[in-house]
Amino acid sequence: MKKIFLLVNLCFAVCFNRQQKLFAQNSTRIRISLLTCSPGEELYASFGHSALRVIDSNAVTDIIYNYGTFDFDDPAFYSKFVRGKLFYALSIERPEDFLYSYHAENRSVTEQVLDIAQPEALAIKHFLAENIKEEKRWYKYD
Repeated sequence: MKKIFLLVNLCFAVCFNRQQKLFAQNSTRIRISLLTCSPGEELYASFGHSALRVIDSNAVTDIIYNYGTFDFDDPAFYSKFVRGKLFYALSIERPEDFLYSYHAENRSVTEQVLDIAQPEALAIKHFLAENIKEEKRWYKYD
C-alpha cells in the first residue's frame, strides 16, 4: 500500500509541473497514463481499479503496470481479502489484454495522459521497472 501511495503521489506531484525541461538527446519519448476502470460485480471489483500505462515510442513498448493483481486460486481468497491478509502483486499486461478483460465485463476504462516532463516520465518508468522484479512485486495492502 505504501508503494502505491508513494507512486500515486509522485504521479500527481509531477503532473502539475508544466515547466518544459531540457533532457539529454539520448533520452526516450515516454508517455505515462493513468487508467481508471469502473466498478465491477465481484466483491473485489466493487470500487473499481486503476493502473498505469507506459508508452515508450523510442523503445516501441506499450505496457500496463497493474498494481492489485492476486491469486484467484487461493482457497481462502475471500477470507483473506476481507481480513486484509491477501498478498497482491504488480503485474504487467499488454494494453489489448487489459482492455479486453474489462470490456468483457462491461466495465469502462478511462485513460488520462499525465502532463509530465520527460525526466519525470523516465523516473516513473524506471521505478516501475524496478518494482516489477520478483523480489519487489508482492506486497500486502495494509
